[in-house]
Amino acid sequence: MNRKDLIQRYLEAETSLDQERDLAGSFESVPPSDEEEEAVRMMLREIPPVRTEEIPESGDEFDRIVRGARKRTVRTWCLAFSSVAAILAAVVFLTRKPEPVEPEMTDALELLQKLQFISSLDPADADEYEFKPVGDGFIMTARFKDGDEASFILTPIDGGRSFNLVSLNK
Repeated sequence: MNRKDLIQRYLEAETSLDQERDLAGSFESVPPSDEEEEAVRMMLREIPPVRTEEIPESGDEFDRIVRGARKRTVRTWCLAFSSVAAILAAVVFLTRKPEPVEPEMTDALELLQKLQFISSLDPADADEYEFKPVGDGFIMTARFKDGDEASFILTPIDGGRSFNLVSLNK
């Protein structure tokens, strides 16, 4: 192959390493004949052909680029899967409704007894009433003839036209 064809292939980046060495060596034995050859000689002087020792083996280069990316991909997928699993577990555990606690029979019996006692007391049957202002309402204590007492919280509603009545008795 003559030097003009080799220069054309070099400028189109189609030469092999050996061809680039041959081209550089040809300028040492025969000087450039025109400006184009002189420009190529200057390029070859500034950018010498790569030594074979500097070129990594293709298998090593493949391992470094592709397999490294695969390891990162597997690691990324594992982290993403773990994150999704943690989020799902948090959603399941945090949105689960608590199981209702059933009161024990003794609690239910006590509650029924208290309700029966409160319902048997009628504040209208009391002999004496005592009112103590608290906040925007009152604590009313009713004393009955038989010595029983009942306390209630009275809070005004509807601008004071009616009251909520809450029993404080145990």
